[in-house]
Amino acid sequence: MRVIYSTCYADPWIKVAHKLQKEHGYEPVYWNGYDDDDSENLVKKQFPNAIYQRYYDAWKGIFPEVIEKEFNQTYVDIDFLKDSAHYELQALLMMNRMDDLRHSFNLLERRRHFLKLVKYWTATIRILKPDVVISAIVPHRVYDYVLYLLCKHHGIKYITFRNSAFRGHIVPLTDVAEVKSIFDKDYEKYANQEKDNQFFLNQLEKQIIEKLEKVRKDYSIAEPDYMQQHVKSHKKSAGVFALAGKLFNDMSVYREKYFGKNGYLRKGIPTYIKEQNKSIENSHLSLVQYATHKVATNKYKNRLKKYYNKLVEEPDLTKPYIVLPLHYQPEMTSNPSGDIFTDQMLCVEMLAKNLPSGYQIYIKEHRSQFYAHTEGHSYRIKEFYDDLLSYPQVKLVSLDYDIFTLIKNSKAIATVTGTAGWEGMVLGKPVVIFGLSWYEKYKGVLKITDEESASKLTSFIENFSFSENNLLAYLTAFNKNSVKAYFYRGLKQKMDQSEEECVDNLTNIITEMEKNA
Repeated sequence: MRVIYSTCYADPWIKVAHKLQKEHGYEPVYWNGYDDDDSENLVKKQFPNAIYQRYYDAWKGIFPEVIEKEFNQTYVDIDFLKDSAHYELQALLMMNRMDDLRHSFNLLERRRHFLKLVKYWTATIRILKPDVVISAIVPHRVYDYVLYLLCKHHGIKYITFRNSAFRGHIVPLTDVAEVKSIFDKDYEKYANQEKDNQFFLNQLEKQIIEKLEKVRKDYSIAEPDYMQQHVKSHKKSAGVFALAGKLFNDMSVYREKYFGKNGYLRKGIPTYIKEQNKSIENSHLSLVQYATHKVATNKYKNRLKKYYNKLVEEPDLTKPYIVLPLHYQPEMTSNPSGDIFTDQMLCVEMLAKNLPSGYQIYIKEHRSQFYAHTEGHSYRIKEFYDDLLSYPQVKLVSLDYDIFTLIKNSKAIATVTGTAGWEGMVLGKPVVIFGLSWYEKYKGVLKITDEESASKLTSFIENFSFSENNLLAYLTAFNKNSVKAYFYRGLKQKMDQSEEECVDNLTNIITEMEKNA
């Protein structure tokens, strides 16, 4: 079994790969990894025959020499391009975050980059003949998304994982468009059992019960950890003086990174940002350029935030309405998980077209869109908000307005794949989603993928009846069938899980998915 490991953090994936190799014959043939986990040295030591690709090289389409030599002997498969034309748009939009100042990576340059990635990955597949690709998280960087599309075209198994509202509980996937039948059997069984709520609560992990209880109290208590961390990170990066302080602090803590032989002062900041008038593969930002970019993008986000704030109105909670909290973009949760609905204007279009007469659509922007440390500047222009307001049903709501108040008084909650959908479930509301989510199989969810499913919107909302028993049945099925592991960077320190358990869980689910292919 020949395996490509796509952007897998060294801990735990090196040990997972070793266990899969030793016990099941999964031979690593290619690994692209991060720059901050020593994965290059670890992979070369543990798997000397595997080809290694650095993280930022992958972004830029710079491939190892053995693949580079085959580039000119590799040709694009026209059938693949025709089959993936729908998905190519998602790939082009993924490059937004590479266009830091919004005018350095035009459509022709993006198309060139997409086709080069197609050729490089085609060459890689031809040379290495992988049986499976294992990716720690849903492919959402353009380089791993192109690999995913090629795997689908060539019938190569692609195993990846989708996170959930519960830390460390992840959903195994072979398709980024749907969860498929992972929970169906147990959910149906639990939903049809005549059990009281306590029966299900006794089977749920403590973390899930605590999250359930928090959502039923107040948003200040239920606010996700990552949102709280975003606030702290924003304060450290907001304003010229804050940025300077952060830089000097980093210099003192990571001296070798800045002042070493290959440090940032000599070689520039490692980044996937494209420079204007340079190709993506030849783009390199000096420390001064990088800092200049940060100042410019923060100014832009501040202007955009002020513009948004001028457009907001106080929502009338007595009118029938559906609430649509926007996703922070660019991010995996909307692209590729939302497919064409990565353009959230299309979500509004579907709602406006299919909601009953008299319904309002209250839209609340994601606060992270304007935070100093995020890349929100690459995915919004002021005309986006103007276009939202061109729909007579739409009103924009203040960033500070309590989302739980909006949900509790709404007729329904709509989201691409977001946490707000989970919150709507708990608060007893029908949930409309437009993409892949861990809760999409819950019977209180309508997933809109086309005109036919969108036409069911009114009847879905009007006929919805909340059942606590049904909610707990779904959570019990999820608790039983989700995988528990610190699968992604930064999670290990936040989870009460041994390394051995994590490695075993990931190894077991991968071999199980391969057997059931």
